[in-house]
Amino acid sequence: MNRLKLKDSRRAVTLVEVMISFMIFGIVLVLGYTMLNRTFMSLERQRQSLDTLHEARNFLMVIERDLREMTEVDELDTIFKSSLFDEENALLYKISMTIPKRDGSGFERVTYTYEGPDKYGEGSQMKTITRQVDGGAKRQLITKQMNYLKIWGTDGTIFRNRYPEESMADYRNYLRPHYYHPSNPSPNGLRDLKKVKGVEVQLSMHEMFDSDRKPIKQRTFVTRIYSRILNAKFD
Repeated sequence: MNRLKLKDSRRAVTLVEVMISFMIFGIVLVLGYTMLNRTFMSLERQRQSLDTLHEARNFLMVIERDLREMTEVDELDTIFKSSLFDEENALLYKISMTIPKRDGSGFERVTYTYEGPDKYGEGSQMKTITRQVDGGAKRQLITKQMNYLKIWGTDGTIFRNRYPEESMADYRNYLRPHYYHPSNPSPNGLRDLKKVKGVEVQLSMHEMFDSDRKPIKQRTFVTRIYSRILNAKFD
């Protein structure tokens, strides 16, 4: 009788050990999967960030080169609001400029065009920026992850920084005359496109997305470019 009890006890202990082993294996498996999933998520975020930086750097390099060499802004199609500092103001749809040809044989017209949802809203349609030289094919510079692109024309003034005691309203009043607007409200405001001698670019890119591909982090690049040709000619 005692032998039977001993055998049953040994069998019960062995079964418990097996169950504990499976439990430990399951825990290790879950922990391993969680760590692996987090690693892949981290790698994906790094890839997204690198994609953003690569496209932004390439776009800014190309447009800065054109803007520094331009002889004239031929067309500037953006959203113009009555307030120059409205959130939607300066969203770019098209900008065309005349630049010297690379071989020095004359001049050519180059056009940057936005294609995507109206007013840069989010949707299924991708937001892209293309560059096209007259007579040539469109070349895509930004193909993904763009939030918005804003372009302002300026009179070439090198703006001072805001004084510590100066209000934002006063600083905006200082800036307002120097930005191109077809109906610039300032008495000496920049209203003639042919007088644009500098361009300010603000590019916002989505840097990270969540698991549902919704943007959760943006990076904004701002640069102000003054045309060497125009400033040398008129200054």
